[in-house]
Amino acid sequence: MIISKMLLNPQEAVHGGSYRSAPALSGRSVYDGHQALWAAFSDGPDRRRDFLYREIAPNAFLAVSVRPPVSAPPLWKVQSKVYDPQLRVGERLHFSLRVNPVRKTRDGDGRQVRHDVVQHARTEWKKAHGKDSRDMPSRMDFARQTGWDWLAARAAALGLALGADDEALFAVERYEPCVFYKKGAGKVTVTQLDMTGFATVADPDALKVALFQGVGCAKGFGCGLLLIQRAR
Repeated sequence: MIISKMLLNPQEAVHGGSYRSAPALSGRSVYDGHQALWAAFSDGPDRRRDFLYREIAPNAFLAVSVRPPVSAPPLWKVQSKVYDPQLRVGERLHFSLRVNPVRKTRDGDGRQVRHDVVQHARTEWKKAHGKDSRDMPSRMDFARQTGWDWLAARAAALGLALGADDEALFAVERYEPCVFYKKGAGKVTVTQLDMTGFATVADPDALKVALFQGVGCAKGFGCGLLLIQRAR
């Protein structure tokens, strides 16, 4: 696999039509990022997505991919290297992960429906305590607890072991519903939750699958890229 740091030249992007709006992150939608990264990796109309990415700053992305991006200067400045983490059982890691925190259910017609776990937790709390209660935790408090629960439920499948001390060190740095409009689909909401923390390697092979294939939903919209480094 390959990991790339990709810097977008916003003036070239706007003039060339690859990005539809101004260079500031707040002025774009996650769909613009989706389009820009897809253009950077696409080498033909039949290409399927074989990369993960995360926007780490305005116009700056990290991507993990099977092959290098095909776009070149002046639109992109790219630094790529081989990505093959050497993992050992029992090794302590610090991780960073942007996820689309949803749970899947079926509606009355059997169709799959995705629910934002943070909003679901807030709704359930209001039902139990009253929607006007002054004791209601903050949105970020809900995000931290539901984010931890979401991760803990998937940790074993990701090759990670989490302990009580890890819960105390777990943090949610950002929770944001990102809204954009897509032709043919109308209004689309992709919620992003940024979490960081510590974990222990339990299954190196399963963890490599998570690192290379991503975690959760909305991978095409900048979610799911798990980043790790050895804990110090």
